[in-house]
Amino acid sequence: MHHLTKITAYILIIFVAISINFALPRMMPGDPITSLTDDPTTGMPVIMDEDLKEEIRSYYGLDKPISEQFTGYLKDILKCDLGWSIYYNAPVAEVIFERLKWTLLLVGTSTLIYMILGIFLGAVSAWKRGERGDLGLLVSVLSIGSFPSFFLAMLFIILFGVKLDIFPIFGATTPFMEYSSTFDAFKDVLYHLILPASTLVLTSIDGPYLLMRNSMLGVLGEDYIVTARAKGLTEWAILKDHAIKNALLPITTVIAIRMGFMISGAIFVETVFAYPGIGKLLYDAVSFSDYPLLQGAFLIITLIIIAANFIADMTYLYLDPRVKHG
Repeated sequence: MHHLTKITAYILIIFVAISINFALPRMMPGDPITSLTDDPTTGMPVIMDEDLKEEIRSYYGLDKPISEQFTGYLKDILKCDLGWSIYYNAPVAEVIFERLKWTLLLVGTSTLIYMILGIFLGAVSAWKRGERGDLGLLVSVLSIGSFPSFFLAMLFIILFGVKLDIFPIFGATTPFMEYSSTFDAFKDVLYHLILPASTLVLTSIDGPYLLMRNSMLGVLGEDYIVTARAKGLTEWAILKDHAIKNALLPITTVIAIRMGFMISGAIFVETVFAYPGIGKLLYDAVSFSDYPLLQGAFLIITLIIIAANFIADMTYLYLDPRVKHG
């Protein structure tokens, strides 16, 4: 597929994603104004008469026909205007980008660690196929990976936060802490990152591990591996220069796909650890039916995932020229 066709396809995907982002919040029961005033679980003692409710609905354009709301939504996106958050009473872009840095730190760090660790352990497991090391790794990784992220997060909080009192159990920084240096601030952020990042790493590592193991098992039976052994190359040289390099191709696609799962998985982890990222923000936006915030958050997440897939597509063309000429 030529680059122009691929770019056109991605533009269509973005349009479909934007349309779904617009429709999903409106399919939920109730509306933002009702959530703020009529739901006792919100803890918001907002009292409004019907005239004021209608005035606010008119301000946010919620009283207009759906087609008119959709047209206005598209025009605002083209102007890079994500709207005004009903719950936070602030620009959506400002609210999202304030939280986005924490999610990128958490998801980026976790993804980097579990991909490297999964690839390494998968390669070692395939290299030692049928031995005790292979069996031990297979059972351990699959057992840990089968835990739901929110359940493992709660176990970590009970064990390392409450029983052993080693790590903090909520937030991204210590509240009201005044740092004497940048290094102290870095240590505090890292200290709060360890438990949520460990949860995401352990519950996500099984995917790249299994893929790398299976890919390596296929590569190890190829003729060029037999030829490399016949030439007298060391086992480490065969593993590093021939087996791992050729088994890595499918991993490139998986990294992009797993980004979407990581962000959705981060919603549970951020909620359990009260980590102030996009996941926790989405939870609040859904709870209060904050349409502009929901649309903005989904849009940013969608664009990140599409960008990751686009980069994976381009990287795959570079890594495997057969795709370009296929």
